[in-house]
Amino acid sequence: MPDRDLSTRIGADGTAALVFTPTKNVPWNVTQVSIEYRNAPSGCVAELRKNNALVTVMIATDVADREPPVFLRPGDRLVASWTGGTSGDTVSALFFYEETEYA
Repeated sequence: MPDRDLSTRIGADGTAALVFTPTKNVPWNVTQVSIEYRNAPSGCVAELRKNNALVTVMIATDVADREPPVFLRPGDRLVASWTGGTSGDTVSALFFYEETEYA
């Protein structure tokens, strides 16, 4: 199963976001998203959103891997975002996905 690892730094406002989107003109099923923020400060939270719609709220280091998978069409965006972080810290997300067909 293919995966994609993304990382970024927390901004001055205490937030960060990683955007995952299909790179081919075929839909994808995202089966798992593992996020990491080592030494996250107390109160830091993360969210996973598809096209701005909430998929799940997560703690700063967490895994989202329950059914059903998140279906992404070309142009859709799956965003892992953090709030309440420390400026300059690194956050990362590992997205597991598979190409699929339109139902």
